[in-house]
Amino acid sequence: MGASCESILSGVNDDRTDFKYVGTWEHPGRQSWDMISGAAKYPTDLWMPGTLTAMALHSPYGHAKIKSLDITEAEKVQGVHLVLTYEDEEIASMPKYRPSYYEFGASPLLGDEAEFEGDEVGVVVVADNEEACKRALDAVAVEWEALPFITDCREAAKPGAPILRPEMNPDSNMTGNTFGAPVEWEIGNVEQGLKESDHVEVIEYGRPMWSQFRSMPPAYFSYWDDDPWGNPDGEKMCYVTNHAHFPSNGPIVSAFMGFGSHADKFRALTPYMASRYCDFVEKRGAQLAPVLSKRLGGVPVRFVNTRRQSFDAAVPQTYITARIGYNDDGTLHAVQSRNVHQSGARGGYGDKTHGHLVLPPNAQAFKSTSCPNIYSEMAYYVTNGACTTADPGKDMWEPVNLAFAHIADALGMPITDVIMKNVSVTDPSLSACMEAGKKAFDWDAKWHKAGEKTLEDGRLHGVAARACWSMTWGMISYNINLRMGVDGKIYMPYSEALIGTYWPDAVQLVIAEEMGMKLEDVIVYYAPNYNNWQNGDAADRGSTCTWAAKEAAVQLKAQILATGAALFGVTPDEVDLVDSMITLKADPTQQMPITGTGQLAVGFCGKPEIPFQNDVVRTMNVDFCEVAVDPETGLVEVTDYVSAHDFGKVIRPASALGQIEMALTQAEGRSLREELIWDENTGVLLNGNMYDYKVPTALDQPKIEGVPVETRMGGGAYGSTGVAHAHTNAGLVGLAIQNAIGAWVNVQPFTPDKVLAALASKQQA
Repeated sequence: MGASCESILSGVNDDRTDFKYVGTWEHPGRQSWDMISGAAKYPTDLWMPGTLTAMALHSPYGHAKIKSLDITEAEKVQGVHLVLTYEDEEIASMPKYRPSYYEFGASPLLGDEAEFEGDEVGVVVVADNEEACKRALDAVAVEWEALPFITDCREAAKPGAPILRPEMNPDSNMTGNTFGAPVEWEIGNVEQGLKESDHVEVIEYGRPMWSQFRSMPPAYFSYWDDDPWGNPDGEKMCYVTNHAHFPSNGPIVSAFMGFGSHADKFRALTPYMASRYCDFVEKRGAQLAPVLSKRLGGVPVRFVNTRRQSFDAAVPQTYITARIGYNDDGTLHAVQSRNVHQSGARGGYGDKTHGHLVLPPNAQAFKSTSCPNIYSEMAYYVTNGACTTADPGKDMWEPVNLAFAHIADALGMPITDVIMKNVSVTDPSLSACMEAGKKAFDWDAKWHKAGEKTLEDGRLHGVAARACWSMTWGMISYNINLRMGVDGKIYMPYSEALIGTYWPDAVQLVIAEEMGMKLEDVIVYYAPNYNNWQNGDAADRGSTCTWAAKEAAVQLKAQILATGAALFGVTPDEVDLVDSMITLKADPTQQMPITGTGQLAVGFCGKPEIPFQNDVVRTMNVDFCEVAVDPETGLVEVTDYVSAHDFGKVIRPASALGQIEMALTQAEGRSLREELIWDENTGVLLNGNMYDYKVPTALDQPKIEGVPVETRMGGGAYGSTGVAHAHTNAGLVGLAIQNAIGAWVNVQPFTPDKVLAALASKQQA
């Protein structure tokens, strides 16, 4: 067993044990209802009379430059209002397009060079509708110069490879904050550690590009109009699609950065951004829609993309080769890891400093083990394989669990034992998750050594487990404004886009809990004019935001009680709020409604007293997977998923368990089917559609059981912590496949051809 860690609950009432709303069911939230009922308005739903449609020219080549353009015939198409090219003076003078959350590698807003197949380039058309836009784009006469392309980061890393972004690095394709050199760090002495180990083994891990699937193609809606509060400076206000997942990226940020302006001149129109999972890639329409609207006098413009064109936002490739040294007792003694990582076109997510330290599957998570000797070398390479966004989960734990699985297989031990021997901090969180998960999964009865169990139908049976961090991010300071209206209800505005999170419904529960209000009397609502929402570069909405809302709720309650006490003629300590009524503690039958007592408000800005979770891990989770593998066809079926997750404290059970189901369904699709495939000769994406790139549907979803664990060890409200990031990794299914067939499949997805090849190699050996 490893070490223990102490809880660092902070703020008021974080140690509360009596809950009326928090952690309970049957509270339909406003956001949840909007989304499930179809009432939510997404960017593609936005329209008003007089709306025009805009579309851009997309490159048919993997990498190409426009030699010449003729838009004469395009301008003649009926219904066309405007045709702009990259030579337009205003377009050419605008700040560079930054599609993702990074500092380097930007491109012109509308340039003459396409960096990947499908890239928006050269021409943009505004017309009455999509059909007219498409006819006009077809009428543009374009002469292309095809350029060398690379879609695989391993090819980009080879000596002599074509230099794709010489303005970033004239000597190689290594890019991002590495500036031509890999990121290296070492703990202990790895070479000596390998010599001291009882066993040394090489492990390999590979991940392709995955599409950041969006249930609807991205659209950007914008218009210019008078500010309802007046135009003292004579400028109109820009209304644009929405705010961002983070404060430093997204459509509205792209818009005001594109104009070299400030956020106070821009208003967001909807909080919903469709099913995007930590997707920081905005298409050029985010900047172009307001530009085109302003050029046409402020008319509403809806910049759209087809389904095929929405396949350009992708999770990056990663390939790892590592040597591990371990001892006969199953303890890891040395790790030497080398990683080739794709940053995609225009640099990608890895340009941010914490990108290479936290997100990609490198050796970072080995710091959370008791291994004394660790070396990591990681290099980013730009490719023409589309823009890249954030990694889909806590991928740095993928090579850790792969190493644990190799140790377990070689020594004939259950991987659960290897996990507990090697993770440095196991109590209370990891131990609690492991115990609860093993029981729910029936691990002790199901586990066997690799290749030793065949089911009655002839399929090979396999099981595996893997451990991971839970998300304990406390880097954001939230600005919470709470107001008691004359109607006696509590109002909290927010202005953030909602991407796969359900924190507004969780915040409602916490405010009602702390204030003693009826749930229906707490209104958490979208306020696009509320710009000062959050500051920071991380996301843990359900726990961190609820913590700040808790603090504000306690302050507002104190004001209400002081007002009510004065009306009763008693001290504030003698009254309480019970079901939205000011109540005498000595005689609960004596009550007073807060309606009519005036308007009160508080403002609170803060965050939990918790460091960013990196090497010190307080909240963990353990996932268990069971598969059946057909040795004749190579088909893999996931028959059981159990996820024991330490929520710290469950705020809203429906949202919490739903996040687990969503993440594990995503992991199942990525592990067995999903992979972007380009033609090797042209660089053209071959499966940019929902038939050939198959995401999981309800029919594909495996049996999933979420097992909530509550240790109160998180940094959010009541010791809560985050959920979904931790479970989207695809590697667990591969570990279960190895346990079934007795052979390793090193590169995801684990498709039938790879499974059959692994079985054939095993038979030959």
